[in-house]
Amino acid sequence: MDGLTAVYYAAVSILSGECDCMLLLAHTKMSQTNRHVVNNVAFDPIYTRQLGFDYTSAAALQALRYMHRYGVSEAQVARVSVKNLANAKANPNAHQKGDYTVADVLGSPMVASPIRELEIAPDTDGAVAMVVASEKRAREITDTPVWVSGIGSCYDAFYLGDRDLSECMALEKAAAQAYNRAGITEPRKEIDVVELGEEFAYQELMWLEGLGFCRNGAAAHLTDSGETQRDANLPVNPSGGLLSGVPANVMGLNRAAEAVLQLSGRAGQCQVQGAKTAVAQGHSGYCGQHQCVIVLNRD
Repeated sequence: MDGLTAVYYAAVSILSGECDCMLLLAHTKMSQTNRHVVNNVAFDPIYTRQLGFDYTSAAALQALRYMHRYGVSEAQVARVSVKNLANAKANPNAHQKGDYTVADVLGSPMVASPIRELEIAPDTDGAVAMVVASEKRAREITDTPVWVSGIGSCYDAFYLGDRDLSECMALEKAAAQAYNRAGITEPRKEIDVVELGEEFAYQELMWLEGLGFCRNGAAAHLTDSGETQRDANLPVNPSGGLLSGVPANVMGLNRAAEAVLQLSGRAGQCQVQGAKTAVAQGHSGYCGQHQCVIVLNRD
């Protein structure tokens, strides 16, 4: 499961009264294995695993379908990598970073058409730990608590052929649940920071749409306009995102951790000034099969 789901379960456990304070931990050592072999096991053993599918080849199918349906160009997808790798320069934990151009990204080796090397989160090791507590306990622990104000989660169909890969129904439903619980009606106006899990550059565009920040197919134009830059109106992955080097299974908990750092004013050079509300998104399964969304607020 994705690490953000741990935050979801922690919130539910605390709300139920079962727990008062919980330690969450996510860790991955991609250096000890081969991602393609491991990912292949996630597929159906009879019909699709034997075809050699992995998350990258499945993502390539999704990227092609999405780009074709909405007329998104390869250059527009590449701009996500340009933005996030530039943001990563300010993140001391990032190990893939730098000033790249669209031409640099499009000139990097093709891995699974249309996905190129600089559009994929690199293999890396990492871990995230987080304490989630009840309001009473949180106020005893820290003077700068960050509150979970909305949670949502949803699964989509297992088989690739059972869903339109250009859509992200599970994310739309998870986001709707989280926003409803947080009392958010206009996410574009009410959310200050977006930390989402873009294992592949094109996913940042799809997930922005699924999170309700623009209509389907419009996220590329949002990125082109500069609206998702760290110092703009809708900062997306100001820490560099997964493309900067965040392991897949740590993804969601890392997104939540980065959001907490932003809201508590501890994001260093990645800080978005005045951030009061953030949304964190994580997913697991190929092509975003399972989606989890958490809305966080500061006092």
